[in-house]
Amino acid sequence: MASINLNHLHYFYEVARHGSFTRAARELLVSQSALSVQIRALETSLGARLFDRRSAGVVLTDAGQRAFSVAERIFADVDQLISDFRQSDRVLAGAVSVGTVNSIGIYVLPEILTAYRAKYPDVRIHIDFRESERVMDQLIQGKTDLAVVPWERSYPDLNALPLTRQKLFIVAPPGHPLTRAAQVSPRDLEAHPFVGYHEGMHTRAMIDALFKRMAISVRYVVESTNAATIKHMVMAGMGLGFLPEMAVASEIRRGQLVRLDVPPLMMSQDVTLYLRKNRTLPRAAVGFVEFVQEYFKPKKHGREVSR
Repeated sequence: MASINLNHLHYFYEVARHGSFTRAARELLVSQSALSVQIRALETSLGARLFDRRSAGVVLTDAGQRAFSVAERIFADVDQLISDFRQSDRVLAGAVSVGTVNSIGIYVLPEILTAYRAKYPDVRIHIDFRESERVMDQLIQGKTDLAVVPWERSYPDLNALPLTRQKLFIVAPPGHPLTRAAQVSPRDLEAHPFVGYHEGMHTRAMIDALFKRMAISVRYVVESTNAATIKHMVMAGMGLGFLPEMAVASEIRRGQLVRLDVPPLMMSQDVTLYLRKNRTLPRAAVGFVEFVQEYFKPKKHGREVSR
């Protein structure tokens, strides 16, 4: 199939639009001789003369009229394409998929997503809840755009963006015997049942490792993958819980849970956003990453974020 050099077509379009080689050359910042060479090359490709020269300039031949109609449509479409892309940079739209765990999805993301949607109402957001390891598997396999999980590990194919650090508290229901103690030691915990995460989950492994370092052994009577479930089991009196601050802060303020201060048992988790290396993210996902990073920046005034 014969081809046309689009640069030649563009030069032709400008000459036809101006009705003059001189004015077109001035706008295109090329010499008239160079412009003439481009037009002759296009005429050779098409096998037809496109202009008749007159004393006042140039006029289109019949072939030139047909070529100009086509060029006009092509460059109008090009202008619209450029305009659309520039507009898409100003008005964020599209979709973003985020993989995360229940504790972050329930207690962290709602406030962030509400603020994000207020700023970018045309973006659709899909949240995929799984255990941390599965969240990362989904991201690595390209099934989600981003992942937000409560740890900071290195992955060869992923970039890690630290967001914040959250503390974990041991909590008890009001009226629990340990809430009346003047001081709680790690050994005191052994006499009371715990409600905890499933064995094998990342947070459970961290908690069990901490108990092991303290040389204490606790008994789990209920296990769950869901921080909200664990919290409500603790509130119902099923046992003590070791939960992220974000999951229990409201209940502690309202007196529905009591934080037990056990000084040696201090633990925190890094909340990290992951994305794949060498992959161009959808514009909506890029905007989400930028928004979340800005959201978690420490504020000098107003809302403070623990780091």
